[in-house]
Amino acid sequence: MPSVFRTHPSPAPVPRRLARLCAVCLCAAATGALAQPGAADLTAIPLEQLLDMDVLTASRFQQKASRAPSAVRVITADDIRRHGWRTLAQALESLPGLHVSNDRGYSYLGARGILRPGDFGTRFLLLIDGHRMNDPVYSQAPVGWEFPLDVELIERIEYVPGPGSALYGSNAFFGVINVMTRDAGSIGRGEVDTIVGSHGSRAVRASVAARGTAGETLLSADVTRSAGTDLALPVYADDGSDGVARGLDGMRAHRLFVRHRQGDLKLSLIAGQRIKDIPTANYGQVFGAPGAQIDDRWALLGVDWTRALSSTTEGYVQGRLLDFRYVGDYVYDVMNRDVARGRSLALESGVVTRAFDGHVIAAGVELVVKRDVDQRNFDVDPREVYFDSHQAGERVGVYVNDEWSWTPQWSLSTGLRLDGENGGTLRLNPRFALVGSLRPGTTLKAIAGHAFRSPNAYERYYEAQGPGGQRANPGLGAERIRTAELLLTQEIGTRTQVDLGVYDYRLRNLISLVEDGDLLTLENAATASSTGVEASLLHRWDGGLQLRASYAYADVHGWEEQGQPINAPRHLAKAYVTAPIGQSLSLALGSRYTSRRATRDGAVGGATVTDANLLWAVPGGRLEVALGAENLFDRRYADPVGPEFLPDAIPGRGRSVHLDVLWRF
Repeated sequence: MPSVFRTHPSPAPVPRRLARLCAVCLCAAATGALAQPGAADLTAIPLEQLLDMDVLTASRFQQKASRAPSAVRVITADDIRRHGWRTLAQALESLPGLHVSNDRGYSYLGARGILRPGDFGTRFLLLIDGHRMNDPVYSQAPVGWEFPLDVELIERIEYVPGPGSALYGSNAFFGVINVMTRDAGSIGRGEVDTIVGSHGSRAVRASVAARGTAGETLLSADVTRSAGTDLALPVYADDGSDGVARGLDGMRAHRLFVRHRQGDLKLSLIAGQRIKDIPTANYGQVFGAPGAQIDDRWALLGVDWTRALSSTTEGYVQGRLLDFRYVGDYVYDVMNRDVARGRSLALESGVVTRAFDGHVIAAGVELVVKRDVDQRNFDVDPREVYFDSHQAGERVGVYVNDEWSWTPQWSLSTGLRLDGENGGTLRLNPRFALVGSLRPGTTLKAIAGHAFRSPNAYERYYEAQGPGGQRANPGLGAERIRTAELLLTQEIGTRTQVDLGVYDYRLRNLISLVEDGDLLTLENAATASSTGVEASLLHRWDGGLQLRASYAYADVHGWEEQGQPINAPRHLAKAYVTAPIGQSLSLALGSRYTSRRATRDGAVGGATVTDANLLWAVPGGRLEVALGAENLFDRRYADPVGPEFLPDAIPGRGRSVHLDVLWRF
């Protein structure tokens, strides 16, 4: 059926769109220029640290970002607070080459032009303090409100683009996201954060810290509520309604975080529940009927122990128990319910040694046991069971990574991991990176690697009969990717860094949601390639005014039988400015342009969306007040969706504002 979004006027040419985005940045720069000459620099991190931060995720040991075997990107707690980001998706969307789609149920993360319909973020590995968060049923990487941690509790985010299976195994396909949490020392005795905003949005978080001879403990809990907005989907107007879902977009979330550290031992508990009303009538539901909702729950218990074994070697042991539960209510003539749950227990141990001259070697072994991976589908009343599946499995992986620096300027990083699943298929994935300094301030990285993603329990075994249902496919195979990338980094003076990269991705056996008669099914139905360019700029002026800008071009081919790949933007342009105003105010503006994207039946036009956040740090350091606006200019846009929806695109959210008051005690 034709989509209303294809009737929009043709988007302005890319140069004009980029000009508009640049105009927003120039306005912010002008605002920052009005800052008093003696104004305090509100950007807490010195520029030289921003240019070459210590990172952990790329090689599993601490190293400078300039020496890491990847174009690693870092988002700090300061970035999150100044821009007023409230979800992990908003923070990640600021990075080069990443784009986010939302279907009013979940936020989905795409990389370098690729975001398949029906993908639940399975091609990214998401870690919290090194613990895998991808669930045992769907392998989902939660980045929206379903992410079980308040972003204000994040100390930093490290994003390592490219294949990471050589160190992390499955799901590290497009990249690895490692979220590192704050410790008790970062909040003093405690803090209370209260937020109110548009569409009935309200939230409160309370965090307290305790320190003593038994160690230090951070305890935090938060609650979020939102009524959401009405959603107009004109494709449903033919069914006797006006095509507007009213009061069906609400959301409730609860999260708990506990972290205790004593010496070399760290214990973590992360738990979250998000209940989201669904207004889109996906999977053939009755449009406009109340009661459709999804309920996601994550709980992680993590144990970390590290110890220096000698002056050149340290070891670690990590254990985690991940519990995931999902309930989906779908409104037909009767209420239909999907239930999924899964538990995984993992134990990992490894060492990092510098005992060999010129080498840093990281090696380890990981064992993952999945139990109680259950999926059910049934009508609630009268009860009729359509599907009941119970699965279990094991996975073991052994990895080694060697960084060999044969001169102070040049190094070769070689990573290799062997993974085996359920005592069967073995997969070997390498990664190579040559990193060198051509001259002071100029770094070259040449990176190549392989990665894989194993099909999950949902993709293999889920089955639901009837129109809009789904057929199981136990024979699914793993997805594979082969990549090559060249990155040049140039420092210009002491205030500017420019990155320029080119890459080539080759993908095969992509798992895709396809139509099979009246049913949907998942198949290894696609091959694809993505070739592109990414450029980014970081610059800071006197007084603390800072600009981060990026442009990404992706040429994606191969997975569609005809036409342009769905939800594959060719151009992404972004600019994020932070500007101090006087002694205690700062303004942050973020603009992102996403070019035209194909849908199942046509296309949605490109759009530039701008967010703003004004932060007042009251002198004394105990009180902060922020006024934020998302989609400041109320830009109309839409995101493509898969065949489980009747429309081929879902409208994005309009302008919303929120007031955030943080009190430290």
